[in-house]
Amino acid sequence: MDRGRIDPLLHDVAYADTDAGGIVYHARYVEMAERSRNHLLKALGLPVADMRARFGVLLIVREVRAVHHRPAFVGDTLALASGLVGVNGVRATWRTRIQRDADLVCDVEAQVAAFDPAAGGPCLLPDDLMACLATAPSMPAVRRGPALRPGAAS
Repeated sequence: MDRGRIDPLLHDVAYADTDAGGIVYHARYVEMAERSRNHLLKALGLPVADMRARFGVLLIVREVRAVHHRPAFVGDTLALASGLVGVNGVRATWRTRIQRDADLVCDVEAQVAAFDPAAGGPCLLPDDLMACLATAPSMPAVRRGPALRPGAAS
């Protein structure tokens, strides 16, 4: 991370996080990433619960992408570290790296947009919120691998 370091959020994998085989269910990583982003924003003095009162906007997930590298299991302790990939006037892209010790388990990228609840639609990120986001740790985008050709073996 390039800017100030925020300690990762630790997540102890419980049975409720897993399928019948004790392997973390794929959708749980998206929830873990949400918790990690909230942890980071709170550490920056930007608790999500205060967004509307402080900035007049809500932050909503517009798009999410998860890349699974290896499974995690019930009983594992995962480290969730989030950082800002990029931000423009209307959205911010966040990356969360989910690791077990030194092993990368999953990468989650989420594009988060500003929503004006008073107007009932998307809006620009307020300048003062943009200034606060500038203090967030940064992360590079998830490296995209080559796409599989149709009919290619996986």
